Amino acid sequence: MMQTASGTSALVEQIRARVEEVLQGTAFFLIDVVVRGRRGAHVVEIFIDGDRGPSLQDLEQLSREIGFLLDSDDVLPGSYTLNVSSPGVDRPLVHPRQYPKHVGRMLEVLLVAREGMPAERLRGTLQQADAEAIELQLPDGSLRRLRYAEIQSARVCLPW
Repeated sequence: MMQTASGTSALVEQIRARVEEVLQGTAFFLIDVVVRGRRGAHVVEIFIDGDRGPSLQDLEQLSREIGFLLDSDDVLPGSYTLNVSSPGVDRPLVHPRQYPKHVGRMLEVLLVAREGMPAERLRGTLQQADAEAIELQLPDGSLRRLRYAEIQSARVCLPW
C-alpha cells in the first residue's frame, strides 16, 4: 500500500472496510487500496479481481457503490478522485484466488529468502493452483510445487 502522509494508513483501512462491505456477497475480492495526494486532492485507487475477472460494467457499478459509501460516510473530506479497476497483468499476484485463471501462463516467482540463503527467483509455466499452493513447470521440464507462504511475489510474464 502506498502511503504518502501521516494518517494515510488509517484512511486506507477505512476505505478498505467500505470496499469489503460493498464486495460482500459478490464474486469479487479486494486486491489493494492505494491512496495518494493530500487532503482535498486525494487519488484513491482500488484494485478488485474475481475468479472470472470483473467486466467494465462490474467496475462501473462497484465504483458507484464504493463512491456512494465513501461520500455518505465522509471518509475523504473535500474532493477526491476514485479509480476502481482490475489489477492488470503488470501488478503482482497477491491473492491465491488470482492464480487459477493464469494456468498455462508463464510466471516469474520470487521466493521468500531462507536462513543464510538469498531469495530464489523462478520462471515457469503455471500448471496448477489450488487453495494451498501452485505448481510450476520449470524450463528443464521439472515440476515444482510452491506453497503460497513460500512466495514473496509473483507476476505474469508478458509475451512481448
